[in-house]
Amino acid sequence: MNSVDELIYEIVDDKVKKNKLYLDPHMTLEKLCDVVGANRTYVSRAVCSKHKNLKDYLNGMRTENLIEEITSYKCNDSNFEDLDELACSYGFPSRKSMDRILAKHTGVSYRSLRKRLKRESCR
Repeated sequence: MNSVDELIYEIVDDKVKKNKLYLDPHMTLEKLCDVVGANRTYVSRAVCSKHKNLKDYLNGMRTENLIEEITSYKCNDSNFEDLDELACSYGFPSRKSMDRILAKHTGVSYRSLRKRLKRESCR
């Protein structure tokens, strides 16, 4: 990774984390470029230098955020009407996409992950 890509990636990563942009299920490269104030080519190249693509980067952050909140008991699915609502609140477009992405990153669905993390925290 060259120094320009590294600098842009640090700016992107900082903005995404501070503003929790990963919680927007409709986040696009164009929206991210507006927030960062850089053009599409630079932002895309910087993100792709560390991740497969923007979607993979954002989904990784969504997954980390959800796991962190399940582990700390901040996430309680009984606070939501349904799992689609829960998924959207964490930046996933739907429950199905949340389960697919979680399975890709953790090997299990949301409900299985939640049960496993609760079991582990009780030990």
